[in-house]
Amino acid sequence: MEVLIFSHESDIDGLFSAAIGLLRYPQARTVFLGYGKESFETMGHFANSFNASSPSSEKRIIIICDLGLNEDQSLIDLCKDFFSKSKNAGCDIFWLDHHPWADRAVDAIRPLVEITLDKTGTKCAAELMYDKLLVGNELAAKLASMAHAMDFFTNDQYLTPISELIVYYRNSSIPSEKLSFLAVKVSKGILWDTEMQNDYAMYSQIQEKAKREAYQTIQFKEINGRFKTAFIQSSRYIQNSLFAHEVFEKTKADIVVLYGTDGKVSIRRNNTQVSCRRIAENLPDGGGHDFAAGAKYNSDPSKPQAIIRELEAAILKSL
Repeated sequence: MEVLIFSHESDIDGLFSAAIGLLRYPQARTVFLGYGKESFETMGHFANSFNASSPSSEKRIIIICDLGLNEDQSLIDLCKDFFSKSKNAGCDIFWLDHHPWADRAVDAIRPLVEITLDKTGTKCAAELMYDKLLVGNELAAKLASMAHAMDFFTNDQYLTPISELIVYYRNSSIPSEKLSFLAVKVSKGILWDTEMQNDYAMYSQIQEKAKREAYQTIQFKEINGRFKTAFIQSSRYIQNSLFAHEVFEKTKADIVVLYGTDGKVSIRRNNTQVSCRRIAENLPDGGGHDFAAGAKYNSDPSKPQAIIRELEAAILKSL
């Protein structure tokens, strides 16, 4: 049996989802992706190569986890195209995700893919993978629980700094290979070792410098006279969820918006009257949860004030 697993590249939930897939299918190949058209084109390239490389008589499975599909028709059409080819080639395709999906996306993909979505807002992708593939497996259950703790910031168990190591590996010269190697370790129950410790020590120096520089860019605005919002130019070497949590503690802001010079945005909230997802939906490639979301911006990356005006407008529109 040939198995191909696509998962999100940015956090523990994506990594542990892939690791649970590897627990079930140790022979699987893993590919880690972000969001946007380029990532979905990469998914299509790997899926088409996967279809062509395996004998037609051998069972093939494609699993997509922790990656959402928004209502962008061009992305929907792209997925329909390569999933149709995969299905015609005899592949079984499973998509498990905990992000909100538009009905249009679900209706378009469902004839080609078995979709498992969490509409309760209480589960992470790793928990969906556990429920689908390995109910009763002790290691898979622990990985799903840890991913939940990180995704929902429950602070109810100790987590190694693996989420920050993901950032370091994601910015290496071979990111998907590094993350795939890490997923294999996790699937064997190795959550920290001396190699990871050495890599983390190198990353820590880079991260601390990046944080100091990020804090120098912080600007505050009162949105609608109600929501204290911190706008910060982040870095690719910063784990945005953890950094946003740090900013909330230091500034007591209601919203933290982290924007990078790569055109990407991370949105976090400290006030339940705000929906990060609704803010992101007013920006290109936006999507996510009410408590955490991501998107892109259109402004010139070299003009922070223009970026902040665009992001402020998105927040105002969401309210």
